[in-house]
Amino acid sequence: MQRHAHLFHLELERVRLRALLAVERLGTGPDPQVVARAGAEIARLDALLTEERPLGRAADLCRRLGLDEDDLDLLWTTVAVAADPRVLPHAQVLGGTEARRGLSLALYTLIADLGGERARTLCRRLLGPHPLLRDHILLWPAEAQAQAARPLYAPARTIAWLAGSDEPDEALLGAGRLVEAPHPVELDPRQRLAAALLPGVLSAQPPALLILEGPQGTGRHTAIATAAAPLGRAVMSLDLRRLPRGRAPLEAALAALRRECRLRDAIPVVADIDELSPIGDADRDAAANLRTLGRAIDEMPGPFVITASQTSPEIPVTRPFCRVRWNVPDPTTRRALWARALGEKMPAGEKPGPDASADAAATADLQGLAMRYPLGAGGVRRAVGSARLCAGTAPLSTAHLVEGVRTHIAERLGELAQRQEVRQTWDDLVLAPDILDQVKALTARVRHAHLVLEQWGFASKLPKGSGMAALFSGPPGTGKTMVAGLIARELDLELYQVDLSKIVSKWVGETEKQLARVFEAAEAGHALLLFDEADALFARRTEVKSAVDRYANLEVNYLLQRIESFGGVTILTTNLEASIDPALRRRLAGHVVFWPPDPEERERLWLRMLSADAPIGGKIDAEALSSAFPEMTGANIRNAVLAAAFLAAAEGSAITQAHMTRAARGEYASMGRVLGAGQRGQLSGGGTR
Repeated sequence: MQRHAHLFHLELERVRLRALLAVERLGTGPDPQVVARAGAEIARLDALLTEERPLGRAADLCRRLGLDEDDLDLLWTTVAVAADPRVLPHAQVLGGTEARRGLSLALYTLIADLGGERARTLCRRLLGPHPLLRDHILLWPAEAQAQAARPLYAPARTIAWLAGSDEPDEALLGAGRLVEAPHPVELDPRQRLAAALLPGVLSAQPPALLILEGPQGTGRHTAIATAAAPLGRAVMSLDLRRLPRGRAPLEAALAALRRECRLRDAIPVVADIDELSPIGDADRDAAANLRTLGRAIDEMPGPFVITASQTSPEIPVTRPFCRVRWNVPDPTTRRALWARALGEKMPAGEKPGPDASADAAATADLQGLAMRYPLGAGGVRRAVGSARLCAGTAPLSTAHLVEGVRTHIAERLGELAQRQEVRQTWDDLVLAPDILDQVKALTARVRHAHLVLEQWGFASKLPKGSGMAALFSGPPGTGKTMVAGLIARELDLELYQVDLSKIVSKWVGETEKQLARVFEAAEAGHALLLFDEADALFARRTEVKSAVDRYANLEVNYLLQRIESFGGVTILTTNLEASIDPALRRRLAGHVVFWPPDPEERERLWLRMLSADAPIGGKIDAEALSSAFPEMTGANIRNAVLAAAFLAAAEGSAITQAHMTRAARGEYASMGRVLGAGQRGQLSGGGTR
């Protein structure tokens, strides 16, 4: 960088001296001494630059863009007017106050002392697709002016790059990054087959468009950078998820991406084009965005790459293109990725010995992490980075790595789903034996999925995904959500409850886009997705009588397809079973109907809801409470017991039968129920806790 900065200052000083000479030439009485000193210094600088210019960045740029000496001189003069405060006063003397806006061709002709033919030739070249303007290395305003008077100016990134800076262009709005290829690269057999296609597409003539489709965090960028390295090319990525919405930010970022790639001789990558698909925008806006991207792709010299999480939308381009599917690496490869990210040097499957690094010794369960989390190179790298922050100065443990994955997945989910802590145990659950058997069967289906689907080969019999979706239906308060949490705890899954208020949108396609984010993040994070009150999303499709009906049906269609292809566990709960679309049923691994508790179950619930640490005064007649309040479900009983505890605490006493009765009456009244005379008499009996 020091060499580039030194050359940068030499070039700017040369322009300043030439501007000084131009002022002297136009003056009424040039100072011979000033002219002589300036001329001698310019000659000295020319001698230095003759040796050093071929080593600078501008020389590389000239070779790539096919620039001649006048183009290069124009570039440095424009940069000097923008970046050297000592040049501007001379420029204003020569060109007036308009020089503050940039370098016009008329002003450049004076500074460079061009003859008429050279000046006219340069002006004609700038009227066409000149490389400096086409690639946004230099810019000029859009307003109509005489060509010779239009002020050229150098964007900040051009100036910083010539001075030696490697920071990405600020005009990328924080969405750009340089991708580096790790060595060596860990790929599974299917990924190796896909990776073998990439170098040929990137070096194809005429230049091609490569579309790499696969889940986020599975190593798509790593594969592109690895394929580009033997070609001597860097890779510059623009992440559309981090761009502000709208056509103007997209156009500005694509222009900055082109400039950055031409400066660095990098291959451009537009990541996660799903953001521009009709999912998430009105159809007209989505089409306009895709046309904008298509033009940028066709105008960019050399190869262009796009990544997508799902099948990418059609992009209107004229160049040839190739779609390559990129899969999540298999468990063996994922184990190797964890080992490499942690700096572990040992064969897959072996545990570190006593001489291994502290990180490796603390992470012996890499095989478990690999089996549990379907992450690729990018996801593993980010999870390890978060884990190190969580660990602080302590040695990394498996718990830290799990927390790193949680952090990464929570960031991807944003506000769309909330992680739920499961505090209950199976001992807190009161269910009829047949319902409990169905729940246990669902748990066993997930626990033994690898054996049945992979080792026994039943995965080939499934049309799409290998996940498990179940529907829990029944009246409110019967334990549906609680059972979902217990299943997650039993299977050591993270439980994320989808926030339907954040998912469902009035904008066409926005609901599907948000759901896609949730499913992708949950699949990578080994999470159980809970759709509470699922009838809001999975309602029956109706006959299309309006545009509203059509888009509502499209949402349900997308959900049904995504549920079927999801590789994780999904549980849907509803109080309105009849409103669920019938097509969902064939995609379900199980449908468990939760019934209100019978008298014996209600009695057990009354007793189990009491905390073991709570002070109990006298006998609690659970049988009488169960008989007196027959329409209470588990949630109602929980509310009543909690209310009784607060009544007792307010009186400074232990919980008694009287507190329980008062609290139960209040809960029953809130349910819209009234006790009859016979029921009131039942509450005078005695029972024991």
